[in-house]
Amino acid sequence: MKMVKKIMFGLVAAATILSLVSCDGLLKKDDDKGAITGSGKNYKVEYNNEDAEAYRAYKATTLKHAGGLVKVTFDSADVSTSKMGIIFDLKANAADKNARDFYAIGLNPKAKNSDTANFYVSKFTNVTDMQAYNFGTDLTENPAKEVEIVKLATTNNIAMPAADADGKVSVYVYYKTLLDGSFDYKILNISDEIAKAFKFETGAFESSAILAQGNTKEKAGAEYAPTSEDDLNTMQGKLAFYAQVAANTELNGSWKVIGTYLEAEDAE
Repeated sequence: MKMVKKIMFGLVAAATILSLVSCDGLLKKDDDKGAITGSGKNYKVEYNNEDAEAYRAYKATTLKHAGGLVKVTFDSADVSTSKMGIIFDLKANAADKNARDFYAIGLNPKAKNSDTANFYVSKFTNVTDMQAYNFGTDLTENPAKEVEIVKLATTNNIAMPAADADGKVSVYVYYKTLLDGSFDYKILNISDEIAKAFKFETGAFESSAILAQGNTKEKAGAEYAPTSEDDLNTMQGKLAFYAQVAANTELNGSWKVIGTYLEAEDAE
């Protein structure tokens, strides 16, 4: 009887561990409050943060692609220091399956105490605590590392579009892996019609539509040096949606995947 109890306890413990870790080693506690919901190509954030600290969350999709075009919509521009954005090339850290590596693009339609907006682009590695300040770069033990590709400005560093008739502010975020292993990225003010018609293989955006753009190689480097699209197909990370809800602030918004570039061979 004691042996049966020990076996049952072991099975329960194993099930508990499996419930915390997803199939690729990324912890589900990365949004333990369920702020971000959705599936397929449509996701939303609805969360009222009543705590004294910011709440950070992301929701990983099963989409493993070498590029994406995503519509990011804030239901209101008045979000204090909250951020919405995308995470791409999301992978388990090679040395620690419970740590994450990723690129993040975060956006704010109205910076704190001003009528201007700001954004950042960073590469994070060895992220073990999603709720820690700046994803844990200040942790005493086993800190995360950040490469600031575009540093978050305290004043306006992007001209976000005006709100629509419903008070919503939308931009498109684009990223694409190049054959040198780096990523091009753009933040765009384009119509839904232009977005739907865009082709990753041949398309380009008018300069007047580009609010910000860059390439990760200069500061973050290239993760690998693929020699063909076949290489890209086997080395892609996941796309995810990110939100940081400032203390005592409500954040509502949505993400819509408009297009993707090259599906990974092992995509779920």
